Amino acid sequence: MNSQPIVHADFDFDDPRAIRELDLTDPERPIDNATLVVGGDAETGRVDFITRWKPRHYCSLHRHLSDTVSIVLAGEHWVENEDGSRRKRLPGNYSCARAGETHREFAGDEGSLVFFSMQSDHGGAFHGFEPDGAPRPGSTIANLLSRLA
Repeated sequence: MNSQPIVHADFDFDDPRAIRELDLTDPERPIDNATLVVGGDAETGRVDFITRWKPRHYCSLHRHLSDTVSIVLAGEHWVENEDGSRRKRLPGNYSCARAGETHREFAGDEGSLVFFSMQSDHGGAFHGFEPDGAPRPGSTIANLLSRLA
């Protein structure tokens, strides 16, 4: 079966298909970001998405289940590892993270915009964590691609 890659070129973060993460209960790590799936190919297990972080806001702690390429498109973007170490990424920064990395991300003073591409042979994308540290059911390549329908 030869499938055509799915492509979505509208970067409207108010689109109802956007994935919004909002949790302002922790003033030290307020969470406010939106993700728009922009393309992919179910047959090869690839999904591409763009995430926009509000200024000085985070995403929740999560683990990638697939290798992930990312490129910072705008703003100052930070990655915070489980051990508390941080690395700053600026526009144009390219990164390839191996599956299994647990971290959270956050934006600098002007927010940030980052492109991601995940490739999975097993269908898993990433998962978050319960307050006790247990993994939550995660996102799959298929359920992310369903946001393009």
